[in-house]
Amino acid sequence: MLRSKTFFQVSSLKLSLLLFGISLFMSGCVPDFLLSDPDWVEIEAGEHEPNPKRKVGITIAPTEITATVTFDSSCIYDIGQADADDWNKVIGIGFVGSKDQDITTGVPPHQVDGARVGWRWNPTRKRIDLGAYVYVGGVRTDFKVAEAAINTPTKLTIKIDYDRKVYQVLGGKTIPFTHNKTFGYNTGLYFGGNQPAPHKIRVKIVD
Repeated sequence: MLRSKTFFQVSSLKLSLLLFGISLFMSGCVPDFLLSDPDWVEIEAGEHEPNPKRKVGITIAPTEITATVTFDSSCIYDIGQADADDWNKVIGIGFVGSKDQDITTGVPPHQVDGARVGWRWNPTRKRIDLGAYVYVGGVRTDFKVAEAAINTPTKLTIKIDYDRKVYQVLGGKTIPFTHNKTFGYNTGLYFGGNQPAPHKIRVKIVD
């Protein structure tokens, strides 16, 4: 009986991973080699993310997610004081594969266990705030770590230490995680927060 239950749990996990992988593949992601200017990623006004999606894909047990990112003048925006502190997102990882993570609930896996770099325009500093934006067991932690100037290439790095079970975003303080997952996917550029992009947003992302 125990062996049968274990087999069922493993089979269910494999099926969930397969379905998630297929859904990610079918979500309209465009590979860079099909584009004339592959480094620039754009979000149209009124949207939260590029359509089709860009810079996403499956990854297994990564120890580092990194890219050199340039925010141009389109990343200067005003969405009102109420949402000004909301974090947009750029590079990151979401982990899949846990008995308590049902992909049919509508909650994306990166909002259960995952780490991303957050960004937002800081009108006082006239710079881009950069921060850690992390979910551990569905609980979010976010905080500012650094800044970037407009039109200045900036290297962004997320480190994942599976032995110590910690994330480190942009060299900031480490954030412990509790999962044992190694199957994940790269998350791409996202605007919001609550509000969609107020105008076209362009970010150069060089892997």
